[in-house]
This record gives sequence, C-alpha cells and structure tokens, in this order.
Amino acid sequence: MKLNITITTALILGLIFSTNVAAETLVIPGTGDGVAVLEAVGGEFQKKTGISVEIPKSIGSGGGVKAAGSEKVNLARVAREIKDKEKHFGLSYTPVFQIPTVFLVHSSVGIENLTEQQVLDIFSGKVTNWKDVGGSDSEIIVVRREEGDSSLGNLQRTFPGFKDITLTPTAFLAKKTYLMVAQIANRENTISFGPLDVALTNNLKILKINNKEASSAGYPYYGTIGLVYKDNNLTDISQKFLAFITSAEAYPAIKNAGGNPLK
Repeated sequence: MKLNITITTALILGLIFSTNVAAETLVIPGTGDGVAVLEAVGGEFQKKTGISVEIPKSIGSGGGVKAAGSEKVNLARVAREIKDKEKHFGLSYTPVFQIPTVFLVHSSVGIENLTEQQVLDIFSGKVTNWKDVGGSDSEIIVVRREEGDSSLGNLQRTFPGFKDITLTPTAFLAKKTYLMVAQIANRENTISFGPLDVALTNNLKILKINNKEASSAGYPYYGTIGLVYKDNNLTDISQKFLAFITSAEAYPAIKNAGGNPLK
C-alpha cells in the first residue's frame, strides 16, 4: 500500500510539474523573418522572468494570423500588417522591430558593393555576368523568392524601381527561406535577398548597396516584424512579453541579433 501511495504521489507531482512547465512557456508561431531576433529577445525575457519563449519553425505570416485568430495561441509573429480579408479575426497588431532586407551572395563572388541600378539590372536579367559589375567573368545566378514573400514585398516597397521590374525568368525560385540560404551557401556565383538576421545566423556574405552597410543608420530597405493577438486572449505571460519586447530593455538584444528597435 505504501508503495502504491508513493507511486501515486510521484505521478501527481510529475503531472503538476509538467503542467507548470507548459504554463511557463510562451509559444509564438508565424513568419520566418526576424526569428533570430525573437529568439534573442526571448532569451533575455527568460533571464528576467524565468519564462521561456519558443519560436517554432515558420508557418508564414498568414499561418500566424490564423493561429492567433482561432485562439490557438496568445501571440503570433507577422512580417506584415493584417490584411483586409483577415480583419474578421478581430486581431490587434503591434509592430515590435524592423529587419533590414539585404542582398546576399555566395562567398565566391568577389565584390562587396553594388549600386541600386546594378541591383535592378541583375534581378531583371539585363546584367548576367559578374564582370559587368566589377567581379570575375562568371555567370550570375539569381535566386528569387515567391510572390507574397515578405522580403520581396519589402524591396518592392522600399527599393526605388524594384516594384517596376520583371524578375528574370532564369532565376531559381526558392519558396522557403531555408532553400534560399542553401542556394547562397552552396552554389557559386549566386545572389539573392532576405532578412539580415537570417544572413547573420547563417554566416552569409552581405553586400553593401550604394556603399551603405545594412547595419548603418538610415539603411533604407527593411520590413517590420509585429505581433498579432486577440486582446481578450492575452494571458499574464503574453502581456509581460509584449511589454518587454516593446521596452528599452529589449533594445540591446534586438540590435545585437540584426534588428532595429522601434523607439
């Protein structure tokens, strides 16, 4: 009997412990942009509160909106604002930091800088050899993203002339960020674009544009990462995280991971 009581008690304690652990973990699904920044902020939040933050593999901004809209999660991450067709979910949106959109090349590409016009000429297919922009005599392999990708949208919004070009039909289409990373990391003479935090995490070569580095003040090509939620579905933990990530306490973690705080 004593043994049975001991086992039962242990099971109850184990259940309580596992429940508490689950309750002390905040899961934030959504876009693949800004993941490294959110993980860095989550790490600082855990140091401060003891509450862990989990940033799962990307399900896209739309997936994040649906998850928060159906109240499966308290907070979700997005790389855009809420679309008109999503407003029926009744979600609130809070921008939390900016992520520069950068141009990435394979380490074999022997240039460090492009002008804005050279970028347009490369991605439209007018320039097809690196020698024409100061590099070696090698074919330029363009890796593009799909329509609706947040980085592509950022460039169409912030890069002069980018929305007016037709991307070269010879470009390799990478439908996921990790596929783009694999191409740039492993295929010589490639060029693409993506979030700065992704580039830093994967040690990819980042080009200057008009001699301006992505980390420079005033770098003009960027997107905004935000959190979406239902006000009546916010828990005490999610409210604490929302307050933390929008406070000055989170600025160093955001900056060090490749983001720009919204001050």
